[in-house]
Amino acid sequence: MKKLLLLCSTAAAFVPTAAFAQSTGTDATEATAETVIVTGTRTRGVGGVVVPDVPKTRSILTNEVLVRQSEGQSILQSINLIPGVNFTNSDPYGSSGGNLRIRGFPGNRVALLFDGLPLNDTGNYAIFSNQQMDQEIIDQVSVNLGTTDVDSPTPSAAGGVVSYRTRVPAKELGGLAKAAIGSFDYSRFFGMLETGELTSSGTRAFIAGSTQKYDKFKGPGDLEKQQANARLYQPLGTNGDFASIAWHYNTNRNNSYNSGLVSDYITDPYFDNIAQCARDLPTAGVADNDGSSSTTVTNVPGLAPSTCTNYYNLRINPSDTGNFRGQFRYTLAPGLILTADPGYQHIIANGGGTTTLSETDSRLRGRNPATAAGVDLNGDGDVRDTVRVYQPSNTRTNRYTLLSSLVYEVTDSQRVRVAYTFDRGRHRQTGEFGKVLENGDTIDVFGGKYNNAARIYTADNTVLQNRDRKSIAQLQQLSAEYFGRFLDNRLTATIGLRAPWFRRELNQYCFTQVSSGNVRCTTETVPSGLVIIDPNTPRSPTVPIPSNAVYAPFSRTVKYSPLLPSGGLSYDFAGGHQLYVSYGKNFSSPSTDNLYRSVGIDVKPETTNSYEFGYRYRSGPLQAQLATYYVDYKNRIVTAQDLDPASQTFGATLDRNVGDARAYGFDGQVSYRVAPGTTLYAYASHINSKIKDNVLGAAGGSGCIAGTTVGTTCAVVLTKGAEFTETPRWSFGGRAQQDISFLSFGVQAKWTGKRYSTDDNGRVGALPAVGNLPIATNGRTDSYFIVDGDVRANLDMLREGLYLRGSVINLFDKYYFGNINTTNNLAGGPRFSVGAPRTFQATIGLDF
Repeated sequence: MKKLLLLCSTAAAFVPTAAFAQSTGTDATEATAETVIVTGTRTRGVGGVVVPDVPKTRSILTNEVLVRQSEGQSILQSINLIPGVNFTNSDPYGSSGGNLRIRGFPGNRVALLFDGLPLNDTGNYAIFSNQQMDQEIIDQVSVNLGTTDVDSPTPSAAGGVVSYRTRVPAKELGGLAKAAIGSFDYSRFFGMLETGELTSSGTRAFIAGSTQKYDKFKGPGDLEKQQANARLYQPLGTNGDFASIAWHYNTNRNNSYNSGLVSDYITDPYFDNIAQCARDLPTAGVADNDGSSSTTVTNVPGLAPSTCTNYYNLRINPSDTGNFRGQFRYTLAPGLILTADPGYQHIIANGGGTTTLSETDSRLRGRNPATAAGVDLNGDGDVRDTVRVYQPSNTRTNRYTLLSSLVYEVTDSQRVRVAYTFDRGRHRQTGEFGKVLENGDTIDVFGGKYNNAARIYTADNTVLQNRDRKSIAQLQQLSAEYFGRFLDNRLTATIGLRAPWFRRELNQYCFTQVSSGNVRCTTETVPSGLVIIDPNTPRSPTVPIPSNAVYAPFSRTVKYSPLLPSGGLSYDFAGGHQLYVSYGKNFSSPSTDNLYRSVGIDVKPETTNSYEFGYRYRSGPLQAQLATYYVDYKNRIVTAQDLDPASQTFGATLDRNVGDARAYGFDGQVSYRVAPGTTLYAYASHINSKIKDNVLGAAGGSGCIAGTTVGTTCAVVLTKGAEFTETPRWSFGGRAQQDISFLSFGVQAKWTGKRYSTDDNGRVGALPAVGNLPIATNGRTDSYFIVDGDVRANLDMLREGLYLRGSVINLFDKYYFGNINTTNNLAGGPRFSVGAPRTFQATIGLDF
């Protein structure tokens, strides 16, 4: 695989002049700075790990180490090699997604960017790790720990930025073909064709595609993924200017894993969904019931219809995602550079689900219940039945983005940048119920979204839905940045300011239940006494809102416009030593889910002030970085129940501001090329986190914790002094690689410390006796140590560019809990996912 290895080493050689940034604008600013002012011997990355020269904590992984990870793996699993990052994968190959945390921040508080294009969901900022680009064509991934860049296109990045970028097409004609097999009937095929230079001006392109499929490692079902990528690249002159357009398409058809309660794993250590769906067979004149716990009259003898809620073919996660990405850099005049990164994305996805419907449900009878007896859902000629249906919540997004910058070099050592960012997402969320076949399978994975045969119509001929809303999320942002070098180019100073204007246009087309915040989509006539139009209408405490009251369909707009300053200083000492400090103010605005739960809810954005002090050493074969940090949180957002009887949202579970928090710790890494062909890399992280306040509720409310003081308020959730959930205090690991002749061996490992599963750290309640499970009765999971290995053999003696590769994941077959679905307390029932067991892979590849 000579060409690919040459590409990797070439990329490493140009590490000093590349900026490893999220956008072309930041790239131009930082790369120009290094090109102009860096003196002496430039430092390469070591073993695919780079410590960049910027006055903030940033870590880089290049293609050199990415291609050594398991086949088909998500890029977010690979950044587990970066200190401060904790990603828990749902399966060994990456198609089931996972959870990301950086310095205690959850994934929806971290910006994920792809060639400058924002990938977080426009509604709830979720990250979908199973939809990322194939690692073979990723040039590098960059992680800003706790800070953003000034043109970051995100309203929710209090925890930093993960940014990766596509490789530039090669100058020579060639390509890469790979085939892999592995445990759990794994198969994957990848192919890439490089056109080489097509014109005298250097026009070149590549096109690539992959397909993979494998069985779940526990429970029934499989996971399928297909992906296609292409990029056209045109250099403009010889000073680094260029224009580029790229395309990406990804489709997933997955059976989901079932996260279980502790009680589920006590019964079965590999608890998951069931393989068959019991249906109460349609019988005319009989009240069939697909929700019955009885085992009589079903298509699967001995299995109750009610268990079908966990049928694997109804617990699915289909998605189709695609995007176009442009990148442009042009020198308008000496020292004046214009950059632009436009993009478009389209997404359709859901998370599956199922429920049962009575054929006389008032939503089915619609606006004329007196004349409509019901709707025959199972075709037996009566309306006596309760029938199982598919209940997806489809999300379709169309999104347009532009990052643009104007960079001006004032002097050889000083430059300024102004940037404009635009991001607009039309977020259409519907829940078209779908009919299911006799065995419980769906007719269409998107329910009744597109397939008329799958739709369920009401008696007044409308499509039955469980959700119907439209949101527009629009971000406009102006930002400015100054960069300067002083004291013989040893002192670097940066000052930046982000000024985002973010607005959410919310259109709720269904009724919203006051007691729960859930929606009711119906054409039926709701009694006027139960419909609330204005939530601010005064009312007497002695005349409370009825428990079945609803908010009328509504529209509202919320706006957020914080000012977010940032700055950094670094000083270079003799011998490759450097000290740096940085500061950044960040914010995360509330998600659509929070804001739709009530007409009048007013959740303030979460803001953070992040401070860093760090040390770097970069010289020849050795690179090291140690960063200490302190993060001060304001208006931390958590989920809690509203127990104020006078509140319009009494009894509802809402995301709300509960007070402040703080966290401090350190992240360290060192990479060392011991000798030609021998590299070592090690990293470690520590975080001390604390929530400063309890979640409060009404005095004497039913949710008050026993023994807490009852006054004007009382503690509903004992979070004061608690650590952040799903966040290990300690983690450490590393990688070693040895090249011997035509063989290359690698081993990497990570130790992850104990993590809490509840906001109150298990202070109230207890889990059942857990036996040998890796969890304590207070919900704190055990630490775990995972070791992976890989070996590659170059077979140039048989055919130039031919190679074999083998890998093993979780070498010692450790049983552990990876993902955690956290709750306020143990009574809320936190759920856990088992990590992947020992998994083998083998690959044959040809680089031509």
